Amino acid sequence: MDLSADVLKVLANGGIAIIIFVIWYVTYKTQSKNYTDLVERLFKQIEQDLKYKELLIGILTRLETKIDIQDRRMRNEQ
Repeated sequence: MDLSADVLKVLANGGIAIIIFVIWYVTYKTQSKNYTDLVERLFKQIEQDLKYKELLIGILTRLETKIDIQDRRMRNEQ
């Protein structure tokens, strides 16, 4: 089987295109996985932040109530 120069050129060019496609595909899959992992970590961080803020709101509400009670007592004493 005798391959002409044109057929060899087509195979060479096609081979380069396939190599470039494989490199692009691997890069795309890697970046896609990294992006998914990053989004999941950010959601976990947001959930932890929300829990922390709810705790702080509870503490601040109790402090505000104590301050209000103290202010009312002081006004009644005067």
